[in-house]
Amino acid sequence: MAGFSCFVFIVFISRCYSLRSSYTAAVVNYLHIYADYPKELFKENVEQYVNLMRNASREYADIIVFPEYGLVDLYTIYSAVDKNITELEKYSSYIPEPSEKVVPCEDSKYQKYEQQLVEISCAARIHAIYTVINLPEKAINKDTGEMEFYNTNAILDKSGTVIAKFRKINLSEEPFFEPGTEIVTFTTDFNVTFGIFTCFDLLFQYPALDILSGTNVTDIIFPTAWYSKTPFIQGLSIQHGYAKSKGVNMLVSALQEPDNSDGGSAIYLSDGSIAEAFITNKRESRVLIHDVPIVKTRAPSTCETFNKTIKKSSQKEEFRDIDNFPLKRDTTTGYIYESLGKRGKTLTRVCTDNEDFCCIFNITVDNSSVPKPDYGHRITIYKGLTSYGSKILGGIRVCALVACLNETEESCGFRTNTSHKSAKFKSIEIQAVVDITNDTHNQPSTLKADLTPVSDYVYCETMISESKMKIKMAITSPQDSLVTFGIYGRMYGLDALQEDIAAATALPVEKGVLNVGIIIAIVCVSTLLLVVTAVILWKRS
Repeated sequence: MAGFSCFVFIVFISRCYSLRSSYTAAVVNYLHIYADYPKELFKENVEQYVNLMRNASREYADIIVFPEYGLVDLYTIYSAVDKNITELEKYSSYIPEPSEKVVPCEDSKYQKYEQQLVEISCAARIHAIYTVINLPEKAINKDTGEMEFYNTNAILDKSGTVIAKFRKINLSEEPFFEPGTEIVTFTTDFNVTFGIFTCFDLLFQYPALDILSGTNVTDIIFPTAWYSKTPFIQGLSIQHGYAKSKGVNMLVSALQEPDNSDGGSAIYLSDGSIAEAFITNKRESRVLIHDVPIVKTRAPSTCETFNKTIKKSSQKEEFRDIDNFPLKRDTTTGYIYESLGKRGKTLTRVCTDNEDFCCIFNITVDNSSVPKPDYGHRITIYKGLTSYGSKILGGIRVCALVACLNETEESCGFRTNTSHKSAKFKSIEIQAVVDITNDTHNQPSTLKADLTPVSDYVYCETMISESKMKIKMAITSPQDSLVTFGIYGRMYGLDALQEDIAAATALPVEKGVLNVGIIIAIVCVSTLLLVVTAVILWKRS
């Protein structure tokens, strides 16, 4: 009878989980603790992780996400590799294959798995919480027998079992790691299918877009050590743009290293709203916890869907020192700028030089809000290449309203301070018509002076023919302190390595950037020369 009662209880609990309408997520904005030796480094940081897991479980969190490079920082890895690549072994862990269903916690003598993985597995079991950690993974290449290293996220379930692992695919300034090759998804006991990728992966079709193709993924886990740049790839801004455009819940856990422009964690919801967002210049860790609605299918926001404004009671305390958060500015050249109308109303169509990309802006400024703002705004448009780090050039098409520190174009795109007086915008609407292709992605790009995204706006994509799509975004309430508001498009087919472009053209790449117009011109000239040569040879024959 007792056995039957237990069975009924288990069935009841399982049924309750299947009927849940939400789950509780915790994401960690983590300040890494440095140490000179591997043992001390892992001891200090694992202790912090376990404490944070305990605290999250007390808030009934179902899942907790830790950032990229939280356990082992990039500086330590570079220092180790400078001595010898084998030194990296001391900071790396073997991670079991998910198919083996291994519980590292049961390897009590650390005979196969390193202490850091064992202790976190035990904490996940004790606190019954799904746990996502990032750490260097070491693995033996089956073909060569050599040791290889990966930037890996390990996912443990509530029993401490490794149920999935993802190896970062697109590496940035990480020559000591091998790139991963596989898209990874997993499903929890609360019936949510997660996709996962890491930091730089967000900028590329594989895996950021492909993970949503042919899968049941509704929620994304994103550990990151994001290096922010204004005006378009500040961390919180580009993450929210992805989540909103794709209609996914997104759990973002960031490394807190403000001296390196790293920081900013958030929980974004599938309806485009911002449940939690945190960024600070202070050297501290912070856990964000929020209930996340369980959605059965992805639903990208439409122009009929008005987004919620999430009010944070502690907002002033959180952002009081944000003006000191250091940010870099994108150095891409070739942007076209236009001034706003002097009477507070702007209705204009702006195009690139060859008119292969155009946007319509309809903007109204409340001239009575500020007698004379400390900074102004301009409209900008660009289609071409931009540098992602020191090696990769990414194809982009952008049109936006951006803040400028003064009257010069060179001052546009820099961040502004929260204390500065800003014009208030009554309305902003941006429209663009683009080709529908499999190798492009468009998303909103918004940023305020406090380095958080705008929450009150709509973004939608509507097919107007088999080959054309209309993009529209507009604010739904008056906005001030705007740094960026616009459309950020990726054109993956234009992507290239900087060294390949430089070698192919024998032209200098100024600051790592070469305008796509130059590349097109070179290709056209080369093609013309080939045709002329072919005609001459044909006539001679």
